[in-house]
Amino acid sequence: MKAIRDCLDAFWDDNTPSDRVPLPMPPHVRAADLAPAERIAYRLINHAAEHDQPCPVNIDLEVATGFNSTSMGPKLVRNLERRGLIRVSRFQRFRLVEIVATGKHTARHPSMHADRPLVRRGARTATGLGLPSDRKPYAAR
Repeated sequence: MKAIRDCLDAFWDDNTPSDRVPLPMPPHVRAADLAPAERIAYRLINHAAEHDQPCPVNIDLEVATGFNSTSMGPKLVRNLERRGLIRVSRFQRFRLVEIVATGKHTARHPSMHADRPLVRRGARTATGLGLPSDRKPYAAR
């Protein structure tokens, strides 16, 4: 647990200890109900929203929480979303997150040029789903 706190110090810019800063929580969730890794991920995302910064990428969440697995970043964000703490808009390479308790959003990433929605692996194409596409139709033979 001490290693997690040491990793977290690299992300904070104020002098107050991170476990004494109150988290903005919706009324249906208590901070004590969150796992330590979820609490750290929520703090990082909330800090980004408060200071108008982009949402932390998965590797930042994994380093701050002390995990080595590349699947833990998205899993932590999904868990927070399921608990009702955040709302996530996923795009092809980035995500925008809204903190439910405060209504604040994380900023757009500087390299986010288009609002392409996330298309998961193995998903059907946009035209197969009846959505408009920017691809040229194939000529009939």
